[in-house]
Amino acid sequence: MPGTDASRRLLAPADDTRPITLWGSSSMSSEGGDEGTPLPIRIHEHLALAAAPAVVHPFGVGATRSAHALLMRGLERPRLVPDPDATIDAAAVTDAAGATGAAAVTAVHLEPALPPQGPLRCPGDVDGVAGILDGTSGTWRFMADDPAAVLTPGTFRSALTAVADSSRQVLWLGKNNILEVEAVLEHTQRMWDATAHPAEDSLVLGHWPTFNDATGSSTGEALTEVNTEQASRYGDHFVDLQHLLTSEEGLTSAPIAHLQLMEQGSTHDALAQGVTPPLLVAEDHIHLNGWGNLLVSWAIGQRMRELRWI
Repeated sequence: MPGTDASRRLLAPADDTRPITLWGSSSMSSEGGDEGTPLPIRIHEHLALAAAPAVVHPFGVGATRSAHALLMRGLERPRLVPDPDATIDAAAVTDAAGATGAAAVTAVHLEPALPPQGPLRCPGDVDGVAGILDGTSGTWRFMADDPAAVLTPGTFRSALTAVADSSRQVLWLGKNNILEVEAVLEHTQRMWDATAHPAEDSLVLGHWPTFNDATGSSTGEALTEVNTEQASRYGDHFVDLQHLLTSEEGLTSAPIAHLQLMEQGSTHDALAQGVTPPLLVAEDHIHLNGWGNLLVSWAIGQRMRELRWI
């Protein structure tokens, strides 16, 4: 069959092609990716093209912490308890399909407690009652698929487990709780261990230093500690994004070579502080822009090829 290796794989896919799930928070969901570049750059979209015909599931949710990934992955199965005294305007609730008031809505809390963060919506069931665990309002509520359902206390099980169990995965967990170093390491390890073939099925992404994570800062030190430990644990299954985004080697690599970052005074000012150059960072200073996402997507794709995932 003529063409490139990639085109041959696309036209004659391997029988053992496996899906890939992406877990993390706002960096994984490419917040800021619509800045800087002529067109928005979303990491999951680039990986979907690189991995085709494998399916890529983007499960990154902005503002979440590493514990929320365990909930979504089904590794934590909390007790979900209705709050009968709470009031919800069901007519104002939008269900997962986008229809207003199409589900039975119950205010709930989780035991053990886990505060809702960001636009988190997780499909699952409570002892057989299917629905969506929704934290987008700042409080937990469960929206049952059946409008006639009556919710009683029970165990919440994420429906995403069924997708994840057969997948390889990319893990980018814990930036929002990076000061909890041991928790970030533990949660990432639990996600790693949950795959079918733990030594082969995960790619762990290191955290990159924002303007708030300069050398000597508490978050900068925690970030480096997490990255150093994960590099030691996971070897070739770890992508060192801290190095990628703060080294001449990374900043002159093919996807962004035309930006000539090493010729910019702002780049050298950033590197002196141990942080990512501003030309790769969104205006909020805490997310990558399109160019930053392009570089990260390229690095992930390169490593996936080396691991023969794609």
